[in-house]
Amino acid sequence: MEENSKKTRVREMFDSIAPRYDLLNHLLSFGVDRLWRRRMVGVVAAGTPAAILDVAAGTGDVAVALARRLPAARITGIDLSGEMLAVGRGKVARRGLCDRIELVQGDAEQLPFPDGTFDAVTIGFGIRNFGSIEAGLAEAFRVLRPGGRLCILEFSTPRGRCFGPLYRFYFHRILPLVGRLISKDDSAYTYLPESVDHFPDNLLFLRLMGQAGFAACRSRRQMRGIAYIYEGRKE
Repeated sequence: MEENSKKTRVREMFDSIAPRYDLLNHLLSFGVDRLWRRRMVGVVAAGTPAAILDVAAGTGDVAVALARRLPAARITGIDLSGEMLAVGRGKVARRGLCDRIELVQGDAEQLPFPDGTFDAVTIGFGIRNFGSIEAGLAEAFRVLRPGGRLCILEFSTPRGRCFGPLYRFYFHRILPLVGRLISKDDSAYTYLPESVDHFPDNLLFLRLMGQAGFAACRSRRQMRGIAYIYEGRKE
């Protein structure tokens, strides 16, 4: 799929499911997505960044969690989907965080920020949706200050002899069915397992981070490899 057509499809799909996105995420992951986000936020918070960019911010869960964990930080969120951001802005307003979180619509592969703007960049369950992963990593590197850190949370495919096949059955058969019933979107939760299947495995993704210029790249496996938290530093 060409990069622009993929981005258009992703934007339209997330616009369609935005009102039910949070409910479905928590339901289909049995609430574990909250735990993984908290862990990612903990990794970011260890560096006490003052200015953070949350890419593929969606409905603002990561941005809100960062603001709560780092009360002195200012967070900018960016996402292609205007409808997802509308849900996120309502969430930010209800929590009284409008003075510390700004959500803007834009392209992760053409970030509208000067070089060296942020102390940290986060991407939670979003980088697999990029038209070009390499371009997205390059942009994250560009907008980070020297010493700044990139932290990414993304799905993967577990490989265990027993757990792997069971998870793949759930992910490819049960999840799309439940997702369609609740979201009323025929394609969104078919796209999810497809996008994970096509995402680079752990070692390859670490190499892509290194090729984008990041140093000290490492990953932390979550729940037998269902997801990974990736870290890298701009030297």
